Amino acid sequence: MAHTMKHIDHDSLYTDLEYRFNHVSEFIGFTSEDQELIRKSGSVVAGLVPTIVDAVYDKLFQYDITWAHFAQDQDGLKVEDAQHNLQQVTMGSEVITFRKTMLTKYLKKLVTAEWNLSYLKYLDWVGHIHTTTPLKKSTINVEYIHCNALLGYVSSVVVGALQKATEWDDDTRDKIVNAYNKFFWVQNDLFSRYYVKERVLSDKEKAAVAREQEEQENAMRRQLRGESMLNALVGVAAGLAIGAVCSKYLG
Repeated sequence: MAHTMKHIDHDSLYTDLEYRFNHVSEFIGFTSEDQELIRKSGSVVAGLVPTIVDAVYDKLFQYDITWAHFAQDQDGLKVEDAQHNLQQVTMGSEVITFRKTMLTKYLKKLVTAEWNLSYLKYLDWVGHIHTTTPLKKSTINVEYIHCNALLGYVSSVVVGALQKATEWDDDTRDKIVNAYNKFFWVQNDLFSRYYVKERVLSDKEKAAVAREQEEQENAMRRQLRGESMLNALVGVAAGLAIGAVCSKYLG
C-alpha cells in the first residue's frame, strides 16, 4: 500500500492561527474527543480551581524573578506606586487578587467554552498578552522561560488533582488526564509562537497580523469590561435587596 504524505503549508503555520492550531493538534493527537473530555471534567475541576490558583501563586511567590512581574503595571490594572517595590507586593495586594481572578476565569473557560475560532483566539491572546512583541499594547512582558515553566507547573498541578478524583472509572480518568496533557502542549505553542522567531514575516504579513491582534485585544478588553460591569450591577442589586430586607424587618 502506497504511503500518502500530507502536505503542510509552511507559511500558513505562521500567518493563519486556525491552520497552525489544526496542524499542532493533529500532530499531538488532540482531538474533539479530548475537548469533550475536558468539558466532561468541568464539574470536578470547578471545585479544584481555587486550590489550583493558590498553588500557582504560591509557586510564583517562591522566586523573586517571577514575583517581580507583579510589581509592574498590568494589562487592565495600574499598580500602585508603593507596590512597584517588589517587597511591597504580597498575596493580599490588589495586583495579585487581579491576576488570580484572571487565572480563575481562564481555568473556568477551559472546561465550559465551545471549541471554536473565538475560543482559539482567546487562547492565542493569553499567550500574546504576556510577550514583549511590539504588536501588542499591553505592558506585561514575561520572558518565555518563565511562561514555559509556569505552564509545566500548572499542568502538573491540574493533572495531579485529576489523578486523585474518584468521580470516574480508571479508564475515563486516564483519558481525561491525557486530554489535559495534550491541551497544555497546544497552549504552550500559542505562547511560543510569539517568542520563537522561526520565520521573518513580510511587511504585508506583519500588518495583517497586527490588525488581527489589535482586533483580538480590543475584543478581549470589551469582554473584560463587560464582565466587570456585570459584577458591579450584581453587587448593586444585591445591596438593594439586602437594604429592602433590612428596612422591612429592622425599620
